[in-house]
Amino acid sequence: MPIRKRTALPLVFAALALSACTFEAGSTVSGDRLDKAAADALEGELGWRPEVDCGGDDVIASEGKEVDCVVTDPESGDDYDAVVTFTGVEDDQWNIEVSMPDWQPQQETQEAGDEAADQGGSAGAIPAADLAAAAADALEAQVGSRPEIDCGEVDILPEEGRTVYCTLIDAGAEYETTVTFTGVDGDQWGIDVQVASEPK
Repeated sequence: MPIRKRTALPLVFAALALSACTFEAGSTVSGDRLDKAAADALEGELGWRPEVDCGGDDVIASEGKEVDCVVTDPESGDDYDAVVTFTGVEDDQWNIEVSMPDWQPQQETQEAGDEAADQGGSAGAIPAADLAAAAADALEAQVGSRPEIDCGEVDILPEEGRTVYCTLIDAGAEYETTVTFTGVDGDQWGIDVQVASEPK
């Protein structure tokens, strides 16, 4: 299967975030309130309301503070790691950004799995390792050194505009990376790669 690797490579080194919302609070935020705020922020983006657990401890809202959380799909029971970052903290006003590096739309994942099952294998899909290699090739051509990219282990069906969440590993630090399919035409496809400016 010929694979044409090409990329516009905008390489926008900006923090990747699914959503951001503004809330009012005092100098500390309860764990329950942070859970609700993160769920509110994600609900509009995901199209369904997730369950969020950021721990039960109160959190001091300070610029750039990150809180590790777990997001659960109440329908499937699947858990996803998430990071809630406080931004724009001023007096009793604060913003949050919620990032979920490993999340992929459930419908897309299911459709890819169904197609593979119908055809007795992963016909049309590509191994995640091949996509990681393509992303590494593209970045190597751009920056002159070859990074280590991990896109998981599930076969991926190339679809125009589909985004796969991967991880770039550099000197032990991990950076959120998105790889988006472009110009998909049969077994031909290109990719755009974006890497977060700060490690996880």
